[in-house]
Amino acid sequence: MKKSIFAFAVCLLPALTSGTSVFAQMKIGHIDSEKIMSVMPERDSAAKIYEKYSQDLNKVLEEMQVEFNNKADQYNLQKDSLSSFIRQAKEAELLELQQKIQNYQNLAGQELQKKQGELLQPIIDKVKLAIKEVAVANKFTYVLDLASPAVLYYPEDESFDLLPLVKAKLGLK
Repeated sequence: MKKSIFAFAVCLLPALTSGTSVFAQMKIGHIDSEKIMSVMPERDSAAKIYEKYSQDLNKVLEEMQVEFNNKADQYNLQKDSLSSFIRQAKEAELLELQQKIQNYQNLAGQELQKKQGELLQPIIDKVKLAIKEVAVANKFTYVLDLASPAVLYYPEDESFDLLPLVKAKLGLK
């Protein structure tokens, strides 16, 4: 973030020191990309696919936990009557199951993030393209994304909100 602000300042420095008004030549607009993403119809279908995938992964996890709980309950009922060798073998089996469950949880979390990226990237690309096309058509020099943490300050009354134009470009209400 600091690098991008520094790079922007470095680009403006020659124009500012030459006495020309850079800001008079620039047309700056802003948009909240999260607002446009929230009304994209593709997002609902992506959310449904993601939810189904999440449920499938959780179902497997629940089955693994039920298996662990059943074996742990069975072990706890029998442990006093088991020889130390069998007890150690059962404890090792429970530990192994517990580790498999933890490993599955980690991998499932990674898979969910990957799936979310796969589902959202085409929507993000479509929105970015629409923003770019609107910016070029309306001769904007810069478009600031208000959903990004890089925007520290903007005078809302001096910046043009592209949200209505991008919605129109995408055929959204």
